[in-house]
Amino acid sequence: MTQASDTLTLRERELGPFNHLELQQPAQSPWQHWRLRRDERDVAWLLFDHADSSANLLSSAALIELGDVLASLRRDMPTALVIRSAKPSGFCMGADLKDFRQLDNEADAVRQLVDAHLLAQQLIDLPCPTLAVLHGETLGGGLELALCCDMRLATPDTRTGLPEILVGLHPGLGATARLPDLIDPLLAMRMMLTGKALQAEQAHKAGLIDHVAAEHQLRPLIDDALAGRLPLHRRNLKGRPFRLDWVRRLAAANMRRQASAKADPRHYPAAEALIELWQRHGGKPDLLLHREIYSFARLINSPTSRHLIQLFFQRQRLKDLTVAKENRRLTHLHLLGDSEDGIQLAALAALAGLRVSVGSSTAGMTACIKQISQRARNEEQRQHALDALIFDPEHHGVAVADALIDAQQTALEQRREQLQKLESRLRAQALVLSFAEPVEPLRAALGDAGRLLGLRFAAPSYGALVEIAAHSTSRNISQQQARQLVGQLGCLALPVSSQPGLLLRRVLAPWLLEAMLLLEEGISADAIDQAALAFGCSRGPLAIAESWGLGDCLALFERLHNERDTPLAEPPLILRNAVEQGRTSLHAKKRSHWKGNKGRAAKLNAEQADRLLLSLLNSAVRACRQGIVSDADMLDAALVLAGYFPPFRGGPLCHARETGHAAIMQRLQSLSTDLGPRFAPDPGWQPVTEETDAGQPLQAG
Repeated sequence: MTQASDTLTLRERELGPFNHLELQQPAQSPWQHWRLRRDERDVAWLLFDHADSSANLLSSAALIELGDVLASLRRDMPTALVIRSAKPSGFCMGADLKDFRQLDNEADAVRQLVDAHLLAQQLIDLPCPTLAVLHGETLGGGLELALCCDMRLATPDTRTGLPEILVGLHPGLGATARLPDLIDPLLAMRMMLTGKALQAEQAHKAGLIDHVAAEHQLRPLIDDALAGRLPLHRRNLKGRPFRLDWVRRLAAANMRRQASAKADPRHYPAAEALIELWQRHGGKPDLLLHREIYSFARLINSPTSRHLIQLFFQRQRLKDLTVAKENRRLTHLHLLGDSEDGIQLAALAALAGLRVSVGSSTAGMTACIKQISQRARNEEQRQHALDALIFDPEHHGVAVADALIDAQQTALEQRREQLQKLESRLRAQALVLSFAEPVEPLRAALGDAGRLLGLRFAAPSYGALVEIAAHSTSRNISQQQARQLVGQLGCLALPVSSQPGLLLRRVLAPWLLEAMLLLEEGISADAIDQAALAFGCSRGPLAIAESWGLGDCLALFERLHNERDTPLAEPPLILRNAVEQGRTSLHAKKRSHWKGNKGRAAKLNAEQADRLLLSLLNSAVRACRQGIVSDADMLDAALVLAGYFPPFRGGPLCHARETGHAAIMQRLQSLSTDLGPRFAPDPGWQPVTEETDAGQPLQAG
């Protein structure tokens, strides 16, 4: 279906002298990524068609070829140049981040950026009119390429943005100077500082796009643009005050306040680098272009950018796990039980267009409806989702379901009995997905245990990470189908082993437990959580424990204490008392202070901070050694994408490599001597010798 719609879209697109059929064949031209042809008026049509890719990326190879294309045009100048994409996905998704990973020093980065800037200037200096025709995703370097053209037309589905800030960078191909010169500088800076894209009409209103028109209306607009009949509005009146240094200083101060409120500039330096560039050189665009190169080169070699780019590829790797053939899409789920995770999954499924039969109480159905109403983007999506929801307390939907979702909150025996009863109605290929942890005890209840998998939301929301736990007899096809379902829900799938158990809570448990032990020793809860925030975490360990539920934490600690080869410490009395008293928080109630009598907030000393961090790192190595995930990169991605570890540090195992394994092992051994065996270095550290350099792969397991 998708391929057919892409072909139809291609047939409708205005391609000048090109025929849509030939675009489905390899390029018959001197270039691998570009197609060039002239029409009867000697207008050159240049189509960007990145080889072996469903989307255009402004890779170094594509840029080199573009230089050759421009050289050929200068030798025989056309009357005009039209640039557009041959890909249905959009004009260009931006730079190829794989190229950035090859730049391991600032000098190489500067050389490549200078070459790219010279190429952009060649496009700007062409004596003939140049026109970029945009559709779909026009991001990063793709938008910067379009900014080098005299005019820009777009279809209504166009999204324009500069998302470089999301990987710890700012634009590097001239947008820092060209965009504020073209549109309101405050809007331009906001686009670059947030990475948020503009829809076509928003970009047109801002002056970034000259005209927006449907595909069938583009040809006359292109003719008018090339003939000089298209009215252009290029008086950037809002930009005039910002040519003054003192105006930019005032605006930059406000930008800094807003940026630092969202991210610590010590951890994420790109925003400050961009603001500083614009404040100092915004009145001289040529100088700003020059300084942009060196600022970008510094950022791309910073640890933050390296880690965020690595995270991009890790996320893509997880996303690729959810891709499957169209004919394997799941269409119907049946919900058994009404746990919070089950309700969240049912709501996400209905919003994603799946039918959901709710085999729980009326309270569970009401909760599903409430979740859908809260999450729906608009009234139309809400209504479609509610129409897909079926109240089914008699479980008739089991017979037609692609997956039975076990979200029961009953005791194990009752849970097994209900699953055994309903399995006889299930289709042979249907899945059984359970939120039980561990999932192993449920195997005996099913005649076909190969269809059983465990589930756990890192955070039950769109885009969340979902752990999929496979046991020793889980079928590969069942695992693929479960990952496909997670992808349909708009989430990321993390395959894990059900033995010894799901990943995130197992890795985080020693960290949370150590925080509670510090609390029992008299350290304030605020000081403990503040230490994690200062490290860069979005939440402290005690806040996380409270969000999980103190009773669940106690049960987790007790289970791990009995399971692990190196047992956890006994759960502290402060936690047991809180659970017995029905309390939901370990933080003390806020006391009022007389004005002027506020002392400094307490801080952890170095040993206490080490206890927190090293308990987490040691636990991460243990999980990797035990094979809960396939490799260290998967573990790092899981902890970061779930929001438990700072993205700018790359993940716990990445941080361990850069800190130095030998130093960590030595500190763990010292803590083990002082505080007991819970700090004994995990055997997963042992293959790492004292000579190991920071940055070498972790050899755990």
